[in-house]
Amino acid sequence: MASIRNANSAQRLKRLNARQRKKMRVGEFRELGFHLVAELQEGVDADALLDGWLTRVDEAGISFGGHFDGKGKLEGVAFPVSERKIDDALRGELIGWLQARAEVKTLEASELIDLWHTA
Repeated sequence: MASIRNANSAQRLKRLNARQRKKMRVGEFRELGFHLVAELQEGVDADALLDGWLTRVDEAGISFGGHFDGKGKLEGVAFPVSERKIDDALRGELIGWLQARAEVKTLEASELIDLWHTA
């Protein structure tokens, strides 16, 4: 059975220099994001919601990758694309923006996850 290693364990990070931590995306260089699934109300203008959502994500300085199935379900991952880090405050703002939209029937969002080293 393969052992599961914690990429961000204190013991491991002690052995790595900054260049190595950056290359491996661990420690202070890890990238956090979150997964979300939104179910839309029937008969709403999904294009307007998607345009607004992608504009809001761009304004936040991050990106969103996912898909809209055409049947009222939006699913994807919000992730950093430059120096901007995703923290709990930004996650909360984006989730709040979606929850405030009348087009959204239900919304599920994960906590922040390490995008490179998930167990």
